[in-house]
Amino acid sequence: MEVISLHVDTISRGKGRSSVQMAAYCSRSKMFDEQTGKTYNYTKRTDLVYHEVMLPDHAPVEFLNSAILWNNVENIERSRNARLARAIIIALPKELDTQSHITMVKQYVQENFIKYGMCADVSIHDKGNGNPHVHILLTTRPLDPDGKWMVKQHRNYLIDENGKRIIDPSTGRYKLGRSIKTCDWDEPKQVQKWREGWAKVCNLQFQLHNIDKEVTCLSYAKQGIDREPTKHLGAKVKAMESRGIHTNRGIDNRKIMVERKRKDRQLFRQRLSQNRAINIEMDMERER
Repeated sequence: MEVISLHVDTISRGKGRSSVQMAAYCSRSKMFDEQTGKTYNYTKRTDLVYHEVMLPDHAPVEFLNSAILWNNVENIERSRNARLARAIIIALPKELDTQSHITMVKQYVQENFIKYGMCADVSIHDKGNGNPHVHILLTTRPLDPDGKWMVKQHRNYLIDENGKRIIDPSTGRYKLGRSIKTCDWDEPKQVQKWREGWAKVCNLQFQLHNIDKEVTCLSYAKQGIDREPTKHLGAKVKAMESRGIHTNRGIDNRKIMVERKRKDRQLFRQRLSQNRAINIEMDMERER
């Protein structure tokens, strides 16, 4: 089965990134970053086919505006290394049309992110060159029932057998254990869960449209298939390749495809040889 293409990244201030800039880029819009005083303008790009901010019920209604949402995120995060947002980019099935893409993306975002309290900024891009994809920007800080930002983690004070906090004699301060996270969105298992959720939504759409295809979130190795996966090219690299400009990723993918064909031919010959042996054995058995 074909393996889905889903990549998860973190927008971190420590790496010099801005959630406002990323939101403007994804939504192909113009936004002012209140923290840096910079204006980001991506309105000249024409490949945006759908954009929506999706919110849990307890989120402030003004967060439906991307600029307000992400400036609010930037303002609440004080650390120089703060994680501002989680960015997910997913390749959309080329067999389906834009309306189907919108339907499946909204279903996926609702079931995997909004349901658990995240705010999601959704943008679908399609240049018509066979590379439709969706950008999903997610908040990393939970909201309380009143729509106020909560802390990401709580201090974990170490206590003695009497239930009292332990004081460190060298510092005079209470001893701390590992902080307790408010939610489990950062757990490694979540990425696999999100991958499984996308594969499920894709396969459901294929069934609804009577498309004889099935995808999986498992790598070739986990499927027990001796096949190296091709590398995701991305819009820029794909455009260069279409103009005849060879890129490192394009070259690697062509080598991978040549090796795949070699292995497929070898496997075909092996199966053909096995079938012939079985037929000979059956003929001999009938003669007896």
